[in-house]
Amino acid sequence: MTVMADCSRRGVQWHPCADAEDQARWLATQVAETLQQCIRQRGVARLAVSGGRSPEVFLRQLARFSLDWQSVHLTLVDERWVPPEHADSNAGLVQRCLAEHWSLINWLPLYRGVSPEADAQVAAAELATWPGLDLIVLGMGSDGHTASLFPDLPDWPMLCAVDCPWRCVALPATDERQARLSLTGRLLHSAPRQLLAISGQAKLDTLQQAFESPLALPVGAFLKPPLDIVYSP
Repeated sequence: MTVMADCSRRGVQWHPCADAEDQARWLATQVAETLQQCIRQRGVARLAVSGGRSPEVFLRQLARFSLDWQSVHLTLVDERWVPPEHADSNAGLVQRCLAEHWSLINWLPLYRGVSPEADAQVAAAELATWPGLDLIVLGMGSDGHTASLFPDLPDWPMLCAVDCPWRCVALPATDERQARLSLTGRLLHSAPRQLLAISGQAKLDTLQQAFESPLALPVGAFLKPPLDIVYSP
């Protein structure tokens, strides 16, 4: 069964794009339209975005839209435990890409510079004042992780679950990766609009594996409505 067929069977929307630029334009348009709709309806829009290298083109496209940016409440899906000026900081990337609007955006950082555990507690307390998220933009690694919910974490099924007891968690450093902060399924599943962007054959193969065995990989916990998957080769 193809990924497209799996999406149809699960009620997930599948959006193939010609290339990375096309994918970025589609994402930016969808995010901008959703933000505008939320602001019209409630006067505020709450968005969580992913970092890394892939989202940069999308974020720069999003910056071109004329939005009521002061009504946008923005946070990250996950973050490496590094300050914003660090080259690996997701916050730094988002700030650079949205620089012209940054003074207006209501920014809720995950990194606070105390310790991963203390920062996760502070971010979780602030996120608890939000009724939920309106929109999330997820990515996926070739190992099937999304946010910083990795398949080698012994408790990843709980962290991905809608009834996870925590909103934000600290994840220890390993030989392969830095200490991180991540939102959990409790908040991620709260968003009525969920977008997953993937690129390349390797990640497409991983996505196929997750559809076939959704309990085997963290991303499998999110392969259900209201998810939209946007793919570029």
